[in-house]
Amino acid sequence: MERIKIGDYVEALIHVFSLGFGASISTYIAVDILGYESCGCCERKQWLNRLTNKSYDGMCGSIKLF
Repeated sequence: MERIKIGDYVEALIHVFSLGFGASISTYIAVDILGYESCGCCERKQWLNRLTNKSYDGMCGSIKLF
């Protein structure tokens, strides 16, 4: 039995509150304004998922809601 993955819930919550534009907004701010290479969304999700599920494979782009 797999444990709850906190990173998936946080990503879904951000998606709901930002009306689906969370990744676009954070990428714009991090990359275009602050000059980082990425927004860090994938890294945050992986870190949170590994807190509760040690067997998480780390593939954050593989989960599709629809």
